[in-house]
Formats: sequence, C-alpha cells, structure tokens
Amino acid sequence: MELLASLLGGLGLFLVGIKTLGTNLQLLAGPRLRAGLALATRDRLATAGTGLALGMLTQSSNAVTYIAASLATAGLLSLPAGIALLAWANPGTAGLVLLATVDLRLAVLWLVGLVGFLSAFGVDRGGRLKPALGALMGLGLLFLGLDLVKQATAPLLLSETLRDLLAQGHGSVLLPFLLGGVATLLVQSSSTIGILALTLHGVGLLDFPQTVAAVLGASLGSGLAVLLPMRGLAGTARRLVLFQAASRALATLGFTALFIVEWLTGLPLLGAAIQGAVAAPGAQIGLLFLLLQLAPALLLAPFAQRIAGWMVRLSPETPAEALGRPRYLFDKALEDAATALELAAKEQALLLARLPLLLDAPRGEASPGQPPRATLLAATAAVEQATRNFLSELLARGGAREAMAQAVALQDTLGTLTALRETLAEFGDAIEESARHPALAPLLLRLAEALHLLLLQLGELPEADAEDAALLLTLASDRSEMMEGLRRRMAAEEPDLPPGAQQLLFRGTAQFERAVWLTRRLALALRPA
Repeated sequence: MELLASLLGGLGLFLVGIKTLGTNLQLLAGPRLRAGLALATRDRLATAGTGLALGMLTQSSNAVTYIAASLATAGLLSLPAGIALLAWANPGTAGLVLLATVDLRLAVLWLVGLVGFLSAFGVDRGGRLKPALGALMGLGLLFLGLDLVKQATAPLLLSETLRDLLAQGHGSVLLPFLLGGVATLLVQSSSTIGILALTLHGVGLLDFPQTVAAVLGASLGSGLAVLLPMRGLAGTARRLVLFQAASRALATLGFTALFIVEWLTGLPLLGAAIQGAVAAPGAQIGLLFLLLQLAPALLLAPFAQRIAGWMVRLSPETPAEALGRPRYLFDKALEDAATALELAAKEQALLLARLPLLLDAPRGEASPGQPPRATLLAATAAVEQATRNFLSELLARGGAREAMAQAVALQDTLGTLTALRETLAEFGDAIEESARHPALAPLLLRLAEALHLLLLQLGELPEADAEDAALLLTLASDRSEMMEGLRRRMAAEEPDLPPGAQQLLFRGTAQFERAVWLTRRLALALRPA
C-alpha cells in the first residue's frame, strides 16, 4: 500500500505541477518573455545549447517535453524551435553520470520553500510577480512528483526478486529489453535506468548484449512514458509530445534493428562498433546511451521546420486555441503607441461582441457549429489575458501622457469586461441548474433573454450613435428593486419552493443584477463622445 500511495502521490504532484506551470506561463506570456525565449532559440547553435543545458539541468527529457509543451501552448515558443530544443535536450540527459553526485531534489526543495515564503509574506511586488512565482512552484511540484515516483520504485529495481528474475533469463535479451521499458515507464527517466543497467552489468547480472537490450528498452519506454500522462492533450500542446515520442521510437527502432541483426548473424555492427570505440565496459554503455540521444538531434533537428508541418497536421489547432488567440495584437505594434492602442481597442470590441454567445447555450439557442460554453469562456479569458499583457507592456515602455492615459482606460475597461464574463459564467450555471426546478426555470430564462438583448446592444456600442448609447444606459439602469420584487413574488407564489431552489433564485437574480450593473459601467466607458 505504501508503494501504491507513493506512486499515486508522485503522479498527482507531477500532474498538478504541469497544470500549475502551464497556467502561470500563459499569464506570463508577455512580449519581454517571448523576446527572451526568441533570443535563446535565435539560431540552430543557440537552440542546441539551450536544449543541452535544459537536458543536463533536469536530467529528464520528459520533463523538458512538458515544459516546452507548456511554453508552446502559451505562445512563448514556436513549434520548430520547440522541436529543435527537445531534440538537443535528449543528449543533454546523458550527463547524468557526471552529475550523479548532485541531489536535484534538494535544489527543488529550496525552490519550493523560497517560492512559498515569498508568496506567504507578499513579496511579489503587488502581485506582478505572482505568475512567475506560480510557474516556479509548478516546476518544483513537477520535479518533486518525479522524484517521489523514483524513490517509490527504487526498492523494486534493486530487489532480490529482480536479481532472481534476471538470473533465470539464461542470456535472453528479450527480458532485459522488456524490463528496461517497464522500469522507465515507472521511473520516468531513461538515464536512471541506463545507470541501473550499467550497475547490474558491473556486478555480472547482465552481460554486454543484455545490457544493450536494457538500454534500448529504456529508450523505448521513455517515448511511451511521455505519452501516458499527456494522452488527453490536443492541439499545440500535443505536438511536441508526439515529436518526442516519435523521435525516441525511431531512434530505438533503428538501433534495435542493428542490434538484432548483429545478435542473430554475428555481423560486427552496433556492439562491435561500440566495443571497438572504447575499452571500458562502463564507457561502452555510456556511449550507447549517448548515441541513442544524439542520433535524433543530428538527424531531425536540421529539419525542424518541415517536421513542425507534419506535427501540425497530426495535431491540428483546437477550437479553443483558435478562439483564444488575439486577432489584432502583435509585438511589433508596441513600437508605435497610437497603433498599439488602436489594435487593443479593436481586440476589446471583439470581446464585447463575444459576450452574448456566452448565454446562447443556457438559453438553448446555441447554433450547431458553436463551441461549448466552457470552451468559449476559456478562450475569452485567454484573449483577455493576452490583451492585458499587451497593455502592460505598452505602459512599461512609457510614452506621451495622453497615450498612457488611454492605455490605463483600456486596462480599466478590460477589468470590467473580465468581471462581466465571470458573472455571465455564474449566471449561466444558475440557469442550467434551474432546469431541475420547473417553477424557477422560466423566470431565469426570461432574465437571460433580457440580458442577452443588453449584451447585443453593448457589442454594437463602439459603432453606435449617441441616441443608441443613451437608450442602452436607460435599459441598463439599476435593477435591485426589480430583483427584490421578483424574489418576493416567487416566495408568495411558490411557498413550497425547496431551500436549494430558493438559494438558486437569489443567486441567479443577484448575478443578473450584477451583470446589468457591469453592462452599464461598460456602456459609460465606451459611449460615443
């Protein structure tokens, strides 16, 4: 039970770390961070150096895959750069033998502790560093989860049962190959299994062909290991995972084919070449492991652009990603404040026009091709965050007072938009829950129709005249007395309304009231001069 609990706990920390890292990287997706990553991957040499460094520091090509996938999803890393980065991160993990004396777990514990203290004592510059601290915490949880899984499975890998099983293999290479693959699936690190195979070879439990088979199995298991936790991914995040799995599989397939031909026919191929290159048994296995990682980098990295096209076809963009990508914003526009402000205003106008769609599904009016409400909400939030980052970067660059004042006004309007989107999400939830209460559902649906009409008019406000703007302000006047009257009338007409329905009535009418107030606030900010 302790082993199972450790495995589940480690996997849980790992998955939470991935989620936390990805969410906070999206919040950090500003022009400055994109520029830094663009510099680190500006050419083939820089990308190779960055990938090697990441592989050496993390000692887990799978961890680098998850980090790169999060960066690509957040729009911080292009797909070709991510492919080249991963290709070179693999040979970087071959430095595990050199770093065997370094306890990466201690460094991760220091990181988690530091982030925890900084967050607890509010040392985050008024919240500006919160996404960065969150990303670091996610990274720490990711590695802690991997470390916990490794610790849980270490007794299994060094147990007497394993030794007896290997002893019964009688020189078979199939059993070490399978054990290498299964062990890597558990440990999530082919380099760790490579070191273990080398240790077993040193004590005589594995001969040279068996050790080679175990390392090959570990390489295949590494490709499978990166797929299993991320099998639910789609779109951009899935592309780098697919590349990593495919590159490991191709490398393993090629080397395994050479190994099998040599083992069956006696032709001097893979094993003979390695033994001829170096004399020490440990160095021979280390060279094999290095070649397994290096071959995809040398063969695939130069064709990253073409491979990226294949990955896009294998994992096309999801509707949520398409909806969550800003239409007008791009970093170059920040060089001219007037252009940047105009584009940000256009992006906000699109967000306004999207608001009525958030009520289509609860009203039962969603068109056949319309994305689900959850997808619309998540995509709208992503565009809001991208616009917020864009305006923050514009303000950080400074400029004329009038332009900066306009940027601050756009930021304030964006904050109100976000509040309205969140309120509409809660109001939509209340409408869907009211389907279980026939006495309540018609009332909330009528409120949804009225609110939908207000939102349609709000979306047209940037192009409306002063008369239409005045009409919208009148319609979006205070509705607190009306909502209170509706609650009293419902209580009088339905005295037997269950407590849950009563709470739902109050919540739905309160969210409607808040949505109308926020609509009026936006109308005041956006009305024509």
